[in-house]
Amino acid sequence: MTVESTAPPTTPTSAPAAAAPGRVRRTVGRRGVRYLAVLAGAWLLAEAMGRIGVPAPALLAALLLGAVLRLAIGREVAVPAEVSRWTQAFIGVMLGGYLNVEAMRAVGPVLAPFLAVSVLTVVLSVGAAWVLSRWVADLDQRTATLGLMAGGSSAVVTLCDELGARKDVVGVMQYSRVLLVSATAPFVAVGLAGGATVPAKAWSLDLQIVGRGDQVAGLSTAIVFALAGMWLGRRLHLPGGGLIGPMLVAAVIGGAELTRGFAPQGAFKELLLIVVGLEVGLMVDRRLLRRLAHLLPAIAGGIVALCGVVALLAVAAARMTGVSVADAYLATTPGGINAVVASATGSSTANMALIATVQSLRLIIVVLALPLVVGALSRLSGFRAARADATTR
Repeated sequence: MTVESTAPPTTPTSAPAAAAPGRVRRTVGRRGVRYLAVLAGAWLLAEAMGRIGVPAPALLAALLLGAVLRLAIGREVAVPAEVSRWTQAFIGVMLGGYLNVEAMRAVGPVLAPFLAVSVLTVVLSVGAAWVLSRWVADLDQRTATLGLMAGGSSAVVTLCDELGARKDVVGVMQYSRVLLVSATAPFVAVGLAGGATVPAKAWSLDLQIVGRGDQVAGLSTAIVFALAGMWLGRRLHLPGGGLIGPMLVAAVIGGAELTRGFAPQGAFKELLLIVVGLEVGLMVDRRLLRRLAHLLPAIAGGIVALCGVVALLAVAAARMTGVSVADAYLATTPGGINAVVASATGSSTANMALIATVQSLRLIIVVLALPLVVGALSRLSGFRAARADATTR
């Protein structure tokens, strides 16, 4: 029996349905080609910016290109979901590679002040949101709180429906903060490190993809860690599990020195940072910004004020612990953890163990604290409404 003999007869109405998968494949193929062209363009721009001494050129070049493309052609270019997922996982593996036993021993004695800064950052976010909601009539306190919450932007946005906040406004607030920190962190870190200029690099292509000599074995290990970490993140319902899970797996196995040399390096690491930059740059949505234009000055003021106060807390923590101000800033700055890592990797002196540990712990603190904070705000609003009702009677 042939396949054709069992197939249903073709009718005029079934032809479009039969052609639909073909159209989908062609659309996906065009988007894939377009995205690869953007990646290549970002890579060339990063190399050019690196030659003139721009800090974190992979992140900044991709961020700039992504923002320009999004403003020019809208949604025609986007980071594929699977690419984003695997990028998060490999960034987690890279972070875990910095968390060896010696590094964790060095981080341990100075960790307490930085955890205190993380908790204070959450408190400051709530306070700034309260001020902003009282100042701006169209901004309710719940939306303002989620929008200004420092850290875990993607996790915060996904909680909007459950917690009764406006997702569009929260998205603009969260991604504006990530965009601001991503665009400024490399320059701020260089300035805090003493204003030393970033050396220009020669035009070259580093084909190394992992730290060990056997590239195939190292990459295979990284892939296994990424897969195991993503599974662990889903299984344990970890906040930011797609990044934190791989980081934990790589930190535990690599930290025990059971294997080494698996962390992305060279061209592989640069590609990951370019994808991160594109994700941030492509968040710019002119239609949404136009619709919320009346809120943007207040939102920008709240974000800048929050980042400024957290930076002052970072300086205080650096003075208490002896950590460099640049490392303290990168460890505590309320930006996306991927963008902070991209900024930190532009410096050969960055304390990646401290930065990765503090940023990851703050992400967990923020996601665990959010439902409690919003619940408390809801109870407070209900109490005020009941008291106002009783007063009017």
